[in-house]
Amino acid sequence: MRKFLLSLVALSAFVISVSAQTVISFEASEGFTAGDITGQKANINTFRNTTVSTPNTAVVTAERASSGTNSLKLLNNFGGQNSGIFIYDFPSYSKTSVSYDVYAPQLNGSNALFIAFTPSGQLVNINFTYQGEIRIADLILGVYQTVGTYNAGTWYKVRVEIDFSVREINYYINNQLVMTGPAVGSGTTLDEIDFRIDNFGTDAYFDNLQIKDAALAVAETAAEKAFRVYPNPTADVVNFELNAKIISTAVYDAAGKLVKTMDGDVKSIDLAILSEGVYLVKVKTAREILTKKVIRK
Repeated sequence: MRKFLLSLVALSAFVISVSAQTVISFEASEGFTAGDITGQKANINTFRNTTVSTPNTAVVTAERASSGTNSLKLLNNFGGQNSGIFIYDFPSYSKTSVSYDVYAPQLNGSNALFIAFTPSGQLVNINFTYQGEIRIADLILGVYQTVGTYNAGTWYKVRVEIDFSVREINYYINNQLVMTGPAVGSGTTLDEIDFRIDNFGTDAYFDNLQIKDAALAVAETAAEKAFRVYPNPTADVVNFELNAKIISTAVYDAAGKLVKTMDGDVKSIDLAILSEGVYLVKVKTAREILTKKVIRK
């Protein structure tokens, strides 16, 4: 049966005042537990079609993760209805950066979407389609623009940088700029973020949502440069050098699969049990997540 892309018409925003978060990676350290996400956080709720607080819509799972051990899994419920979670009451800045990771387990199933709203309506709509295309909504013309493709079974990092002062949005996939477009409407802050699927046969996973002041990007880049791993390449142990307390460390293989984790302020990790190849080491601090590529020889 032929599938139709979701409408670009905005849903009404759900606005409730609760404490804000800048990083949501669905970890136990953030107060999340494995299982249905409904009711776990005051500023996160589920929906299916137009019904909110719907059980069996989204769960916190350790099946896979791009950061840490957990991620959000949107459960396919069939029927072709829009469902997922919405998040509200979080910091928003004149220059706001929002990033997240997305994983589609297979093609020819559900579309996996990220949608963001201002008080005046929908501002961002990014669709990882069932066909393997990455599409970004042109909300002026009311159509999607295809900006690339993706492979099922792989984590992808998506980032949008919204400059409300000049009404411009830059879109990045895996840190590559893929599109620049206008910030439509009159809103000057974000007040809702949705992760959604359209329930056409497959689940989808989201992780590592980060909301930041994009004006601090230069400082963050300097911080990442200050994060050093050595020796690299390594035959076994790789050491970390950075001026911050580490909360957790995660290692991913080239396919994006989590292969090793450690909690606490560790300054090294042993990779001797891993096969030779390229890995990504991610360390999480209280302020950010820093990533370095490491070669196991």
